[in-house]
Amino acid sequence: MGKNRKLPFGYQMQSGSVVSYPEEAKWVRYIFAEYASGASFRELTDYMKQTGITYEADKLWNKNMIARMLEDPRYQGASGFPAIITADMFQRVAEKRSTKTASVQKTEAQKMLRRKSGFPLTRHIECEVLYLLNCLAQNPEQIETPKDIKVTADRLDGLKTNLEDMLAQFPVDEKRTREKLMEIAVAMYEVIDPREYETYRMREVFRREEPRMELDANLIAMNISAVLVDSSGNVSIKLKNEQVIERGE
Repeated sequence: MGKNRKLPFGYQMQSGSVVSYPEEAKWVRYIFAEYASGASFRELTDYMKQTGITYEADKLWNKNMIARMLEDPRYQGASGFPAIITADMFQRVAEKRSTKTASVQKTEAQKMLRRKSGFPLTRHIECEVLYLLNCLAQNPEQIETPKDIKVTADRLDGLKTNLEDMLAQFPVDEKRTREKLMEIAVAMYEVIDPREYETYRMREVFRREEPRMELDANLIAMNISAVLVDSSGNVSIKLKNEQVIERGE
């Protein structure tokens, strides 16, 4: 068809109705049959590139196009579409895809992402997390400590006031003064927001980062505390400093 399609490959509109498009439908049947016989996504993609048949204008065939086709139930007559393949062929392909998916070994990055998300991964989640991490690599300065105040400094202020009173008395009790200074040092450490450290640390990490083509397990482990997915499927990441990064940040 050679245009930006609104219908799946293999179909066209004719007199207001969806009908099979013979020039493409034969390739749909070919792809299903070859995959059921053992051909891989890559082999089918490479072959379709050589046929001169276009899936969509100005777009070469890729593995995602093949995968979407093989899982689309409309090709077996669902949703009112005319069937191009038999229900039996669709079921054979579905079973083969299920077997292949189960046998694929997860990468370390996928395992780490699974632990951070707490639910089964999808390709969409992986791509979104990779996109967000690459955004941080391109602009590390967007990493900021959340504005809410976690620790109050009331105790520290009181200790400083005590010290000033002690120093105003003569003679100065050096032992008590040293003890008070130690108390102040401990209180100052307690007042420090640990998220500030994480913010500066992560900025330095991402300043050294270049955008990646694949997820990295260490990068996920060091910087992400949780992967969040809302009811609409939007993906965001919660960093170690409790900042949430999402698209549009």
